[in-house]
Amino acid sequence: MKELVERFRNNIDVYKSSRYDEENTKIDFIDKFFGLLGWDVYNNSGASEDFREVVREDKVIIKGRPKSPDYSFKIGKERQFFVEAKKPSVNIYDDTKPAFQVRRYGYSAGLPISILTDFEEFAIYDTTIKPNENDKASVSRIFYCTFEEYEKNWDFFNDTISKQAVWQGKLKNFVKENKKKKGTQSIDKELLLLIETWREALAKNIALRNKDLDIYQLNEAVQKVIDRIIFLRMAEDRNTEVYATLQNLAKDKDIYPILVKYFDSANKKYNSGLFKPQEWLNDLTIDDKIFKTIISDIYYPMPYEFSVLPIEILGHIYEQFLGKTIRLTAGHQAKIEEKPEVRKAGGVYYTPKYIVDYIVENTVGKKIEKKTPIQISPLTILDPACGSGSFLVGAYKFLLNYHLGYWTNKNNIKKGLKEEAIFEVKQNQFSLTLKTKREILLNNIYGVDIDSQAVEVTKLSLLLTLMEDEIVEASTKLFLKNSKEAILPNLENNIKCGNSLIGSDFYDNVAMQLFDYHEQRKINCFDWKDEFKNIFENGGFDCVIGNPPYVQIQKNESKDEKDYWRKYKTFASTGDIYSLFYERGAESLKKDGLLGFITSNKWMRANYGKATRKYFAEQTIPLELIDFSGYKIFEDATVDTNILIFGKGNTKKYNLQAITINKNDDFSHKLTDYFIENAIEIEDLSEDSWIISSKEEQAIKKKIEAKGTPLKEWDISINYGIKTGFNEAFIIDGAKKDELIAKDPKSAEIIKPILRGRDIKRYAAEFADKWLIATFPAKRINIDDYPVVKEYLKEFLPKIKQTGETFTKNGKKQKTRKKTGNKWFETQDQIAYYNDFEKEKIVYPNMTKYLPFLYDEENHLTNDKCFIITSKTYNLKCLLGVLNSWVFDFAFKDYFPELQGGTRELRKVFFETLPIPQIPAEEQAPFINLVEQMLAAQKAAHSENILTDTDKKLHQQRIKILDKQIDKLVYELYDLNEEEIKIVEGE
Repeated sequence: MKELVERFRNNIDVYKSSRYDEENTKIDFIDKFFGLLGWDVYNNSGASEDFREVVREDKVIIKGRPKSPDYSFKIGKERQFFVEAKKPSVNIYDDTKPAFQVRRYGYSAGLPISILTDFEEFAIYDTTIKPNENDKASVSRIFYCTFEEYEKNWDFFNDTISKQAVWQGKLKNFVKENKKKKGTQSIDKELLLLIETWREALAKNIALRNKDLDIYQLNEAVQKVIDRIIFLRMAEDRNTEVYATLQNLAKDKDIYPILVKYFDSANKKYNSGLFKPQEWLNDLTIDDKIFKTIISDIYYPMPYEFSVLPIEILGHIYEQFLGKTIRLTAGHQAKIEEKPEVRKAGGVYYTPKYIVDYIVENTVGKKIEKKTPIQISPLTILDPACGSGSFLVGAYKFLLNYHLGYWTNKNNIKKGLKEEAIFEVKQNQFSLTLKTKREILLNNIYGVDIDSQAVEVTKLSLLLTLMEDEIVEASTKLFLKNSKEAILPNLENNIKCGNSLIGSDFYDNVAMQLFDYHEQRKINCFDWKDEFKNIFENGGFDCVIGNPPYVQIQKNESKDEKDYWRKYKTFASTGDIYSLFYERGAESLKKDGLLGFITSNKWMRANYGKATRKYFAEQTIPLELIDFSGYKIFEDATVDTNILIFGKGNTKKYNLQAITINKNDDFSHKLTDYFIENAIEIEDLSEDSWIISSKEEQAIKKKIEAKGTPLKEWDISINYGIKTGFNEAFIIDGAKKDELIAKDPKSAEIIKPILRGRDIKRYAAEFADKWLIATFPAKRINIDDYPVVKEYLKEFLPKIKQTGETFTKNGKKQKTRKKTGNKWFETQDQIAYYNDFEKEKIVYPNMTKYLPFLYDEENHLTNDKCFIITSKTYNLKCLLGVLNSWVFDFAFKDYFPELQGGTRELRKVFFETLPIPQIPAEEQAPFINLVEQMLAAQKAAHSENILTDTDKKLHQQRIKILDKQIDKLVYELYDLNEEEIKIVEGE
């Protein structure tokens, strides 16, 4: 580097002259700079095109417009950052145009940083911030230095942007440390907002000017216009359309008829179905101002660069876009609203690319491993709920990369050129021909979706992927020279619209006259063996992949659909339709096929998942399971997920490799490597809950279950705490309590101390001085006897009347009816329930990260964020010792799934299944003695009378000793040996 800097310094006048251009700057200095940082700039390793570390872009000028960043630096297949090169005569520090250019590239590609350099100067930009052409060159710049400072900054370069540093994740750390809080949203969110404004403007204008359109035509018209404009604009940046064609067309009057002619010519050229002429669509009246706005939004100086916009980002945008629909009011006005199925599912979940890549790699990848292009040409890949097409795009790209890698192997290049599978772009750089890419798409990729708009978006995404190469222009010319076909394939036989879960036999037991056209369209039956006849004649699909919708069956509005779904073995009335998709997918597979889905993980443990677990265990061959327990996959959703990959068939022998990934686990999105390193084998699968644990942990679990008795078989009662219905009125602090009692001492009879979930700790409570005005049970309490409290409650009365007062019994909400004088009707069960709070009890929170069980004999009430355990016959102190032990902490993770944020929900239905030994009365004394000592020690440790640190230390030491002795008794209960105890304690 010193030599490079010295050479530049000694000849700086020459290098800064107008004679010295950008290409020479790259060759003489920038290439060498990054070569010194370990990057294989010239591909000396001979890596295939897909795995080149540095992609050097040709500088193409279209009407004076520079195209494509100069360098793209990659690790594997993933772009890490762009480098935009300039000649030294350019002022990097102050010139706004180069800065805007590199920021547009990085922002559009969704990259965290990009670099601008002429070797004399070096600038790093945060490209997550939306660029504006009026920004100063300093905006979003997070590092800057001149060539004179390269030596002192060499450690920084080496630790941040060298190949080794990027491999080790150090670039990501640098980005996190320098992340600017101000700025705008990410590229996908910004573009989504933009496209949504187009939809709204088009919908309102088309509805206003074309009164005869129905709701379906309106939605289709808006979708088609947007899709066509986006396709043609991206085609301009891929050199198959002349740059600025749309921009020039928008300068005329009567723009839509002009666009229709352009669409017709595009149909002849591409013949993909996207531009298929429809008379009603061509005859629409749309105001010019709508198109002028839309088209101006997609040209410079807008901040988006379509030449580098990944299809995955476009898919993410469209996935969210498809979550809404256009409806017509009675006055034929257009309104945009969320689709009902999206509301039921709680939003749209776009699958991150690294999840798509993992599923594709471990299904499609395993089916094509070590095979030739001819051998994999019959391979069929299906997504039965394809949405915007993210999984199919991922599979298609995987196949393209595999084919390119095969043909560019030094032993296959000549054959590939001869068969026109590849062509040479420039010396020793090859690309797949358009012919090859078309064949792969038509032969291998299939999808179904109930939403016709989603089907169109999937087609669009796949076609844009086919054209994604920056060098597609040369490939297109080669294809047109040797073929009479249009550029793009027609995907109507590959991507189809229909209801994957319902066939036409739906109507066998339903009177057709009961269903109007709207209902029939909503059901949208799909007969698999008719629609994909050739595939099923050959046994089915080789791979089924995807992210099926998460919608609870009980939330479905159609009784007829629910009745039809009962034919599925995985059906459960309280279940989710993704279970049905698993079964539908399995039925669509060949005998040796593979299925890979990401879904909610509730089927693993929930009661409703029993039928699904049974189906997997008996009808499939489970191969890989990744449980994202608390690890957030979807950006805006709280759903916990898992990936399951299985083969078709049934066998008693399993080789299921499984892993749990928690919220703090870092696999740097190299999921396959992380899985291989950490997965364990699961041997026993059944309809019981599926827990991912080692053989040793499974053996301990079996021993615990054998020794214990489920709590539901005990003589105990488990109830929620009290739900007031209006906490602001009924829960007061200590100061208000003292005020009310001072006015009327009798008020103390109905003002009781209350514990909340957050107040519960192990063996002890942190009482927060909260009190409940307990106006129940009515058979004992008459509010008129407490005039001060009644007067206090008057100010809340209007809200109380609106809300009602709700009590909860056994976890179920029960509304009580109001009678004069604030009396309440109550059942004997309710009164018994209230009386439980005056007994000795164990209290625990309903949501927790850790295990706090509290013993209470001071008549504390609890709110509905707690459960209470009472018993008429069993000594609860024995049970308390077991619940606060290491053994229960070990079992806790199995019985209660981790939620987002690391918390677990101690639902009663799970809690009652806990296997705990009932200690005979004659053997209870040691437990009771130790637990009573523990309670006393905890009380002393929390006492305000402790004055010295020595006292605190002694009390904590005593608690640890007692904990150890209680654990020893519990280990003996379960008959655990020393090795098992080490595992239980996490050693």
